[in-house]
Amino acid sequence: MDYSHKIVFDTGAFLAGLQNYYEKIYTNSLVINEIKDKKSRELLDLAIMAGKIIIMEPEENTLKKTKKIAEKISAYTLSKTDLSIAALAYELRPSIVFTDDLTLQNLLLNLGIEFKSVKLNIRIRNRKKYKFICKACGKTFSRSYSSCPYCGNTIIVVSYNE
Repeated sequence: MDYSHKIVFDTGAFLAGLQNYYEKIYTNSLVINEIKDKKSRELLDLAIMAGKIIIMEPEENTLKKTKKIAEKISAYTLSKTDLSIAALAYELRPSIVFTDDLTLQNLLLNLGIEFKSVKLNIRIRNRKKYKFICKACGKTFSRSYSSCPYCGNTIIVVSYNE
C-alpha cells in the first residue's frame, strides 16, 4: 500500500477492528456516531485517545459535488454518512477508503478514489448506474420511490454497467 495515501474508514472498518492496523485514520462524526456495540466503541475510544483517529467533516461544496455525482449515477440508496465519507476522501486525495458498501465503492470509483474491501473481499471493478423497476407493472424510474406511483407495488433497484 502506498503510504502517501490517507486512510479513510467507514463504519464497517471500525466494526471489523481495522483501526489497530493503521497509525492514522481519517473519518467523520457521522461514522463515529454509528458505532454502537460496546466492544467496537471501546476500541474506537482508545484509538481516539491515542490520537490515531482524526475526525474531520468535509467542506459543504465538496459534499454538494459528491451528492451531484451520486445523483448522476442514480445512487440514491447512499446514506448521509456514506456521502460524507466519499466527500472527505475526495478532499484528502490521495486516499483509500475501507468499505464493503458496493454502492459507496461505485461512487468512489466515479470520483477516482481508491477503496478496499473490509471483510467481504468484494470490490466492484466497473462503474455502475442504477435504475428502479416496479416488480409488478415493470415501469422504470431514474429515482427511488417507496412504492410504484402507477400501481403501488414494490420497487426494486437494478444496477447496470455504464
